[in-house]
Amino acid sequence: MRAKFFVAALALIVSFSGIVGARAQGDISSGVLGPGQESGFLLGPVGGINLVAYNSNSFPIINSEPSCFTAQNGSGVAPWGGFTVEFPLGLQMQNFIVGEVLYDSKSSQFTADNGSVVTRPTKLNGVEAPGKVTTKLTADLNYLLVNLAFKYNFVEGPTPVGPGIQVGPSIGMKIGAKLNKTVTVEASSGDNANPNGSQTVTAPTDVTDAQSIRIALRAQFTYDIPFTQAWVATPTVGYDFPVTKVDGSRSWRASSAFAGLAFRYFWKAF
Repeated sequence: MRAKFFVAALALIVSFSGIVGARAQGDISSGVLGPGQESGFLLGPVGGINLVAYNSNSFPIINSEPSCFTAQNGSGVAPWGGFTVEFPLGLQMQNFIVGEVLYDSKSSQFTADNGSVVTRPTKLNGVEAPGKVTTKLTADLNYLLVNLAFKYNFVEGPTPVGPGIQVGPSIGMKIGAKLNKTVTVEASSGDNANPNGSQTVTAPTDVTDAQSIRIALRAQFTYDIPFTQAWVATPTVGYDFPVTKVDGSRSWRASSAFAGLAFRYFWKAF
């Protein structure tokens, strides 16, 4: 009797295990219990371009000629890139804390006011040619950024997916700040066949008044595209708004609209 009861109980347990296993298998295959809902974080490279904008007071390009050659404001294109880590706040994959360490270039060209001056004609070896002086000013401005942001996705999913917004502060440590002054002088060459001669000189100088720390607010729109439940690509566009100035003596601020792309891998905590 006991043997028959034991056999019947064993058969019932095996049958129940088969039902539970089939149901669990169905849940996994349908994506209800996918790897994207396991505890962990996403990490990977990120990079893109800055559309840099300078805002400044008017200041002399050549200190000895403060009224002839001046610069104010400016614009340019520069790269940025580095490493990003994204921590999900829950299994719904909608709220995240994002940390970034980036190399960020705000290098650009200033807009020259009165950048060219035509002087009196010059004569060399009896050959006369118009004299002219042209100036240009660019900046090599680079930072190491540490960013911390909150990201919200509008769509819930087993992995990050769809549109979102990301906002947070940015702390930049100055890597380098230089002004490159380029002066081109055109005058008589003394050659009848080619009377116009020119010489160009570029002189880099450190911006001694540049602040060592840059503080900004960084806001961006994101769109998560999961290739698998482990790999997610995220194109992004945003704006970097400066709180501090590059150089207070020129009232120089550097901001940027930016676009980029991140590739993140879901790293399981356990």
